[in-house]
Amino acid sequence: MMYLSSENIAGLTEVVICDTASALRSHMDLFRYSRSSYISADNFGNAFPLIASLIDACNESESCPARIHLAVGWENMLRAAAWRSDFSSAKDVFIVLKNAGVAESALSLFASAPVCDLFPFLYYGKQLDVLKKICIMARRQIETRIQKSPVRADCHIITEDSPHIVASSL
Repeated sequence: MMYLSSENIAGLTEVVICDTASALRSHMDLFRYSRSSYISADNFGNAFPLIASLIDACNESESCPARIHLAVGWENMLRAAAWRSDFSSAKDVFIVLKNAGVAESALSLFASAPVCDLFPFLYYGKQLDVLKKICIMARRQIETRIQKSPVRADCHIITEDSPHIVASSL
């Protein structure tokens, strides 16, 4: 598992954490930051430990990048919004989704479904406002956990099948 330290972020003005190769390419095509600003989760998997270690590195360092971007998939954005490495049950995910505006009656259909099944329901169900709120929740988690200098966080949900940003905190 990759963890960041103050040495890893020294001198960077922006950091982008990506969880897939397509998220990295999609973000690079749109924002065109230098390649050194991009950090990928190990094996393009669970990005939460990397996100949490970035916050720790910022709090331990004399300086922190002025901008932090998450360019991640649905499940990693949920982890950042809830500030949890993993969800022990569907109820944990439902709490985040209810706070983002999803009706409890809609969630009851997914009581025994895996977390990944909820994204198509929201995306194809045209509930993009919910996806945007989840990005905003993740942004708030990052910005409020950094104790030193003010940092702007921008969070983007990237789809794997057609790599583009489908929701953002911008």
